Amino acid sequence: MRGLPQSLFGRLLLFLAGGLIVTQLLSVGILLQDREQALYHTIGGHVAQRIGATVNLLDTLEKTERQRWAGALDLPPARVSLDLPWQTEIVPDERYHTTLFRALLRRQLGPERPFQLEIDDELPPPPPMRDRPRWLKPDRADPPMGRPDRPPRWRAHAMALGLRNFIVQVRLRDGETVTFQQVLPEEVIAWPARLLLILLILIVSVALLAGLAVRALTRPLAVLAAAAAELGRDIRRPPLDERGPLEVRRAARAFNTMQERLIRYIEDRDRILAAVSHDLKTPITRLRLRAELLDDPALREKFLADLDDMQGMAQASLDFLRGGEDSEPIAAVDLDALLESLQEDAEETGHAVGISGAAARPLRCRPLALKRCLTNLLDNALKYGQQVELAVEDAPARVNLIVRDRGPGIPEAELERVFEPFYRLEGSRSRDTGGAGLGLSIARNIARAHGGELSLRNRPQGGLEAKLELPR
Repeated sequence: MRGLPQSLFGRLLLFLAGGLIVTQLLSVGILLQDREQALYHTIGGHVAQRIGATVNLLDTLEKTERQRWAGALDLPPARVSLDLPWQTEIVPDERYHTTLFRALLRRQLGPERPFQLEIDDELPPPPPMRDRPRWLKPDRADPPMGRPDRPPRWRAHAMALGLRNFIVQVRLRDGETVTFQQVLPEEVIAWPARLLLILLILIVSVALLAGLAVRALTRPLAVLAAAAAELGRDIRRPPLDERGPLEVRRAARAFNTMQERLIRYIEDRDRILAAVSHDLKTPITRLRLRAELLDDPALREKFLADLDDMQGMAQASLDFLRGGEDSEPIAAVDLDALLESLQEDAEETGHAVGISGAAARPLRCRPLALKRCLTNLLDNALKYGQQVELAVEDAPARVNLIVRDRGPGIPEAELERVFEPFYRLEGSRSRDTGGAGLGLSIARNIARAHGGELSLRNRPQGGLEAKLELPR
């Protein structure tokens, strides 16, 4: 799937840590929502009680005393005003907080008393007494208080402060309107920093523990994968440690058992191949001696040629069955010196082989097997392409050895089939024109025995390119 990490560790960490983080964030959201509802229920009940008590007090006072008491009660963060008109453009609000506060007010004011309510985050908080705007000044003619030119809307001074404002208008018994503006303290509405810090620490801790747990679970798989890759290069590598959880021990035990069986199979195969090779050489040698006793020189030459073909095919078949695996130890090889020796061998037979590029450092491999692999590729290129070039591309993790020729190439549909045993593009089965059809098969087996790969492709400018990729 595009966008997902490629490694098992990355995917498990993404799913596990991502799921835990999403769960924590949802929990934080639910917790903050419950906290907000609890705060508004508690604070709203207190504000409703205060408004109810104030309305009951103002109902018992004359207008002069009422104005004096309203001024005394007009203290931040709860403001009281008797001079604002009854608003008629309030938009109905059915949010949870508005419905809750309306129910609390109805309980305190009684079912018959008219009132209206607005809760808005964008309403300004009540200003200090010395900074009271004109629209909050009492409706009196004396110079200190003054009369506003016109009653402004509540939103005239709105600004986004992120606070909850309760605007309540209540009708007194004599028809006068009293306006309450209550803003919740910022420290109450603000996000609980300590709680959020604790949750952040919890999320980070969970993510780290998930990473460590996933690493501990996937590390045995990485060790098993590395051992499997190394097994292709060295079948007799040390067995895996059978430690860890039950499933890991079972996997390591199964891998070690498989390695032991492969070693026994290879040893049995080598013994069988050695016996077959010996048993084939003996009758071929006898036939060769008997052919030498023939009086007819032409017939003798035909017999000897057939015996040479038989011996060559038998040897090639045995080499293919060995699959590049033998008792040859792995050693560090100077690739540049190896390629130069192959170049000299080709030049002695009258062929030109060019070399481009160089290896930065020696390559650990089976020297004789690698030489045979390259010899087969060079022989194939020289047979069909005449002019051959060897290119070396060295990288930190891999070495690419490329054999290019200027021959006719191979049809695209046949590029993979030529690696099949005994398959030849030339159908005469003559060894003079096509060989036994095992050279490329043996070369690929040797490459794969080293943990590498051999591939063919046609060059755009003509000719064939054989690319031998070997791991460092």
